[in-house]
Amino acid sequence: MKLVRLWIFLAMTVLGLSQCNVTNTGGGDPTPDPNITKTELLAGKSSKAWVLTVSKINGNDVFNQTVACVRDNNMVFRTDKNYEWNEGATKCRTQDDQVYEKGTWAFNTAETELVLNNETKYKIVKLTENTLQVSYTNVFGETLEMTFKPN
Repeated sequence: MKLVRLWIFLAMTVLGLSQCNVTNTGGGDPTPDPNITKTELLAGKSSKAWVLTVSKINGNDVFNQTVACVRDNNMVFRTDKNYEWNEGATKCRTQDDQVYEKGTWAFNTAETELVLNNETKYKIVKLTENTLQVSYTNVFGETLEMTFKPN
């Protein structure tokens, strides 16, 4: 009897999924407009907030190992080449400042790296209207990869 229920469940699942009309093949990212600059993709028309959605160390997902109050933190890039990290909607401690880091950002000449405060260089893996993905190798040789979505 259990086997019959399993087959019915699997058949319903397959039939249900086959009815889905999937037309987006780019993972949620539209085809990039060649007239939009990388600055506009990153910072919008004046500023753009990004929230971390994936965090990996050496390919291992560690995002869910972070405390919930950190997962809604925003990184805001402005067209005047300033950025800030802020606490988002949920602070871990009420006495913490809303903005906990400020600085400047730039692209390298080839626009393949995002440089924060003229020192920390993040390789741009993907930059679209809906995705910012960067990687960084720290002093311990670990490769950190972070993926952000607009907030």
